[in-house]
Order: sequence, then C-alpha cells, then structure tokens
Amino acid sequence: MRNALWLLYFLFCVQAWAGEVVLKNGDRLTGKIIRMDRSSLDLETELLGKVSVPWSAIVKIESDTPLYVITGENEPVKGFVSMRDGRFEVRVRDKGAVDYPKDVVRTMRSEEEQHAFLSRPAARQPGLFDLWGGSIDTAISITRGNADTKTLNFGIRAARISPRNNMRMYVMSIFSDSSIDGRTTQITEAIRGGSRYEINFSRRFFTFGFTDVEHDQFQGLESRFVGGGGLGFNVIKNSKTSLQVFSGGSANREEFNGGVKRRSREFVAGNDFSRQLTSSTAVTESLVLYPNLSSRGEYRVTFDSSIVTRLNRWLAWHVTASNRYASNPAVGKKNDDMLLTTGLRFVHRGETLQNVEARPELRRR
Repeated sequence: MRNALWLLYFLFCVQAWAGEVVLKNGDRLTGKIIRMDRSSLDLETELLGKVSVPWSAIVKIESDTPLYVITGENEPVKGFVSMRDGRFEVRVRDKGAVDYPKDVVRTMRSEEEQHAFLSRPAARQPGLFDLWGGSIDTAISITRGNADTKTLNFGIRAARISPRNNMRMYVMSIFSDSSIDGRTTQITEAIRGGSRYEINFSRRFFTFGFTDVEHDQFQGLESRFVGGGGLGFNVIKNSKTSLQVFSGGSANREEFNGGVKRRSREFVAGNDFSRQLTSSTAVTESLVLYPNLSSRGEYRVTFDSSIVTRLNRWLAWHVTASNRYASNPAVGKKNDDMLLTTGLRFVHRGETLQNVEARPELRRR
C-alpha cells in the first residue's frame, strides 16, 4: 500500500512539473505551452496566467501536452516536445522521435491554437495598390563667391512585394550647373531609371522581366533603352539576408551625341544582395554584367549599392554609389561614370524594399 502511495505521489509530481521552460538565468516556469514563434513563447501558468517569454532567453523546453511543430514549408509534426542544447526532439506517437535543429523550427502551437489557425478566415487577396513601400532620396550642395555652383541629387524607389510576384521601380538623377560673373558656363545632368517584375514559381526559383532607361551627359549618352528577362534563384532568403542570382538576355538601343546609334543583343548575369547589419542599418548591392552578343568582346557593367541607417520610422540617412561601365564608350569619353550621393531618405514601409521574410504576413504558407 505504501509503495502504491509513493508511486501516485511521484506521478502527480511529474504531472505537476511537466510543461517546463528553463531560462538562461536559471529561472524555471511551469505550465501549458500555447504557442511559439521566432520571437517569443507563450505559456499558460497556474499562478501568473499567460506569460510571454523572449525566445532568445530560453535554453530548455519540456512539453506536457502534444504540440504541432512547423518547420519551413513542411507539414506540421504533432508530438511531445523537448528542447535542449540547441536541438528539438518531437516524440511522435507510434513513430518514435524526430530530431530538428533549433533554427529550423518556425512555430509551435497547442491543439487549440492549431485548430484556431486552420479555421481562421482566408486572408483577403491584396489589391493592385496594396503592399507598396518606397523611399525618396534628396541631397543638395550650393557654393557662392567667385563661382556659383548648384548640385541636386534626387532619387525615388518603390516596391510591391507579395508571395507570388514582386514589382520594383527606381529613378536616380543628378543635376549640376556652375556660373562665373553671372554667366552659366556648364549644365550637366544624368538620369537613370527602370523597373523589374518577378514571378515566383517556387520558394527558390523565379522568372523576371525588366526595363532600364538612361540619359548621361557625362558619357555623351543621349538615351539608352534596355529591355529583357530571364530566370533567377534565391540563394539566401531569410529575415536578415537576401541573395538572388539571375541570368537571361536583353536588347539594347543607344543613341550618343553626334547622332551615333547602336543596337545590340546582350547576355545578362548578375546578383542582388541585401543584409540587415543592425536593427537600424542595412546594406544593399546589385551587380549586373551585360556581355554584348552582337559585338563580341564588348560589354557593360552596372553596379548600385547603398548603406542606409534608419533615424526613425520615416527618416533615414543614406550613402549610395551607382556606377555604369561601358567597354565601348562614345569617342573621347571615359569608360565609366560613378554617381556618389549622400543625404536624407524619406521612407514609407521600407521593409518591403528588403525581402518578403521581413513581413510574416507575406510568407508563403
């Protein structure tokens, strides 16, 4: 009889102390795990009620009830969960244990939370004018005295990113004039713009089409129009880093000072990269190579990069470099021109300019 009582007491204690969460500072919380995402874990305790614990502060988990564990795009796995030493173990009934690294587990839900998640109404499909974000860059410099100069840099970026397709547009420009004794001696300008449309046919692969237009007095370029497309691959795509590589083809039409016109077919190969360095600072880079298929041995290279530091939700400081290189420039002109600008950036929903993983509601389910 005494042995039976001790057994009942032991089982009661195990049940009472099941559903345990251990924190880095040694504190222990017991209760029923409700849900977990990559930022926090919600726990229902008997004394404190619902408690939300930062995910980064947790070192150990033991669940007292089956949980649904979601990793990437895989189907949920249901079982009793334990986590220690950076790895998850899910004990599935009649199937044994399944082991996962901590970093691949995106979500855990209790039975009730999973039913609520599956029964929620379908999200409204975003309209054409939804999901847009963008920014405006400005910088100006003025000198007065023996020589008067004015230089204005202006840029616009816009992006609409959804799980199935992405749309990006940009315009960059520089205007400069100088005068001596009230007489204008030189007016120069360069304008670069374009758009790109992507269709995702899987999480990794996409197809795209693009157009680029350019006017550059520094290179003697009256106009350049490029249109093309191809296929791309998402090498890295997470909440902090995005890396795309792509290739395809394009058609290029150019007109230079003096009436010189050129038409050519080009191969396209390049990459787009973005990285969130800190909570307020991000870097972006785009490099594209255009080998000329009509004139073998000739080629163009475009390079754009920015470092942006957010000052608040709508204002940032940026340093932007934009370079255009041509192996066959107009007669008497150099091969490349670099635009380097710095100034204020006015931002609207800037996270859409980075990658879709930064916005959970846009992730592919």
